[in-house]
Amino acid sequence: MLKNKFRSSLLLMVVAMFMSLLIGCVGVNNSSEDDQDSNNAGETNSEEGSENVEGETITWMTNDSSREGWDDLEQKILDETGVGIDVIVTPTNPDDMVARMTTILSSGDTEVDIMHINDELMTAFSRAGYLEPLENDVMTEDVISNYAEQYMNDIPTYEGSVYSVPSYLEILAFWVNNQFLDEAGMEAPTNKEEFLEYARAVTDVDEGVYGYGGAWERSYVFNEIGTFINLFGGDYFDWENPKTQEALQFLHDLAHEEEVTPVSQLADIYDPMIQKFIDDKYGMLFMYTGAIPTFDEAGAYGPDQLDIAPMPTFETNDAYIASWHHVINGSSEKKEASKKVLEYLASPEGQVAYYEMSGRLPARLDVLNDPDFSAPGLEHVQQYIEQSTLRGRPLVPQSMEFVTGIGSIFQNYVSDEITLDEAVEQAQSEIDRLANQ
Repeated sequence: MLKNKFRSSLLLMVVAMFMSLLIGCVGVNNSSEDDQDSNNAGETNSEEGSENVEGETITWMTNDSSREGWDDLEQKILDETGVGIDVIVTPTNPDDMVARMTTILSSGDTEVDIMHINDELMTAFSRAGYLEPLENDVMTEDVISNYAEQYMNDIPTYEGSVYSVPSYLEILAFWVNNQFLDEAGMEAPTNKEEFLEYARAVTDVDEGVYGYGGAWERSYVFNEIGTFINLFGGDYFDWENPKTQEALQFLHDLAHEEEVTPVSQLADIYDPMIQKFIDDKYGMLFMYTGAIPTFDEAGAYGPDQLDIAPMPTFETNDAYIASWHHVINGSSEKKEASKKVLEYLASPEGQVAYYEMSGRLPARLDVLNDPDFSAPGLEHVQQYIEQSTLRGRPLVPQSMEFVTGIGSIFQNYVSDEITLDEAVEQAQSEIDRLANQ
């Protein structure tokens, strides 16, 4: 009864969902050979599908088809799987996209076989039972072991089933202004004390320069709150946790007691934050690795300019990662052909092919660590893979309501409209309400 009620109401809830900004070893044929050596029923299904999907055409809803390299990716998929691709272009307006996808999935429509969706929709659709599970034939244990373990547990896995092939990996990384560091005679901060020391040294309020910069608009600050809660060893879903409260107090102090970050950034999303960083108005910030091309095109990226540094360790050095996901419509009438395509996209070759088309780093860690693979900023990503725990962001199916609700409470706290105790009470009430729906 509760599950049916949840499914019937999901369409209304998910339309407002927050859209995140957000990006030759073992091929699909080799996977089939491995399947022949296994008695696993799911793997047998995959092998059987490979005998019957030649010449089939599946329909893929994606916004990647406008990219220059899309035709090459389609051809590679056809060559490797024998499956052709028809494309339905994802609506560009986020609300329209969510509404269209939700309508297709919730109604049992079979017009789309594969969709490309973000973390938020991944969370909503998997919990609604709209997606085809993949753990028995596509994302088997040997395949999934090549992806970031904690992230896979946090986002694509629900109640023991795996529902997606992550298409790329972006890390919410720690960025520093190396020119400012040189002028201050410092190295990139490695802990909380050095973080504060550098922020104080850089800040010049009269010149509009601050040691730390953020995007604290209510629908963006979610990532930043979570990053600091991770650094302090807290729990985003437990605001009564002393470590969570310590992180919140720290952010408040940066703006008020320390005055090393501007309260005016309560209005900022990522674009103005990035521009201020390029304009040498911030000494450090947290931003996704997908921003590398933006800084590079501005002539501001490099070891002597704006660059990624290792995540500082306060109590932990956990870092968020984000992705978009290839998923199969649970009502698809071409599941075997769709799974064949996803097998390829989950393989090292498929991950590289998607990177060559999109410019976004592969989600498979073995590909990122392959000495034959190269990409701008790769060495920093490899360092994060080696030294940090890569986590999925804490999400609930009603993502927009969750993100903006907590963001509004945080803004009220930073603006001194409510106390820390009041913020904790309000946020915990909001979390309990949404997490239990």
